[in-house]
Amino acid sequence: MATSTSPFAVLLLPISTLPVPRGQLKAQYGRTLEAALRHSRPNDQSTSRLDIALLLKDVAANRSALFDPIQHLLADVYTLVCMIAAQHKIELDFPGGIDVRLFIVDLSATDNNVSPLTGPLISASTFAASKRHYKHWYAPESLHTSHHVKQLLQQLHQNIEALPEGQPSTNPETTPQTPSSSKHSTSSPHHRVAVGGTFDHIHIGHKLLLTATIFTAQPSATQHREITIGTTGDELLVNKKHAKVLESWETRQSRTADFIESILVFPDSADANDISSLRTIQHIDEPGPNGKIVRVIYSDQKTGEKVTVNYTRISDPFGPTITDESISALVISAETRAGGQAVNDKRGEKGWAPLEVFEVDVLDAGSDEREQDGKVERTTFDSKISSTEIRRRLAAASPLTAGL
Repeated sequence: MATSTSPFAVLLLPISTLPVPRGQLKAQYGRTLEAALRHSRPNDQSTSRLDIALLLKDVAANRSALFDPIQHLLADVYTLVCMIAAQHKIELDFPGGIDVRLFIVDLSATDNNVSPLTGPLISASTFAASKRHYKHWYAPESLHTSHHVKQLLQQLHQNIEALPEGQPSTNPETTPQTPSSSKHSTSSPHHRVAVGGTFDHIHIGHKLLLTATIFTAQPSATQHREITIGTTGDELLVNKKHAKVLESWETRQSRTADFIESILVFPDSADANDISSLRTIQHIDEPGPNGKIVRVIYSDQKTGEKVTVNYTRISDPFGPTITDESISALVISAETRAGGQAVNDKRGEKGWAPLEVFEVDVLDAGSDEREQDGKVERTTFDSKISSTEIRRRLAAASPLTAGL
């Protein structure tokens, strides 16, 4: 496991209703996010981490039914972060920048016996008990108006700096409400979920895809969650642009595992030894396709909850989705929709049940417009969500790889 970027700060962001139009989200929390990003920027070429806890209320038990409104929210918050970072020349996921990570806190779930392994959706009591060593706690000015949030603040026992807000919310109490259902509202919960990708120089687009995947896997008292992360093998990436600065499979796997652990596991202490006590790592190297796996198993003795994350090295477009029949759901981005159909065609040829496909938004790598001094300014943020652009910049900065 790679050493995690230290969690420098956390921003508590209450979400009043779902879905939230992106314009409303920007008007309501744009200034808050800008202030949090400015405060979190490092003073050197290190990378600081800003966690954003999205506060909701009465989150539905069936995560499949909640997938669409949740992934839209994650995508819109990440997009807004990119827009603000581009406007103010704040680096993201790059030396001298900020590593932003999102998770969800259900303020109405206060059972003290909830497992610490339910992330990226956790109860308020689990979050309060996790005692993460944040140096700074931020929240918008209106946060103290919510009864549920007041309870959370009392549990946290933290001095939380109030940050500015934009336009007033349509709900002045900003009390989070139950999200609306999605097109998956009639589907059964899934306990074995898969996703695939290169995950090179992990960035916000990857974070959205991985967070949605972990969310989709349903916690259960009777069935353990198993999440398969198919990561493209090095041999398939030799023709990538700026391949000299492309991370090895081992590095990509390790950095992906670090990110997933940070949004999945919330033990009742921030001591690294407590996380280690929950974690078992197995290295599997068997012949045949999809035989190389780093298997990370998290087990909570108090609640009996168990989560297995398989980091599988893949050498074809299908990966373990056509070698592991037990997988029942696949999370993809809109740009890889055809791949999801191809997987189900292959499974059909084997007589297997098709996977339910959950699709996340493609983050808008276009531009944002704003008017200043009577002029319309356009800001692009392609570099915030592109591994190719990150590699180009790294290659250009290195005298050993310049021009490659």
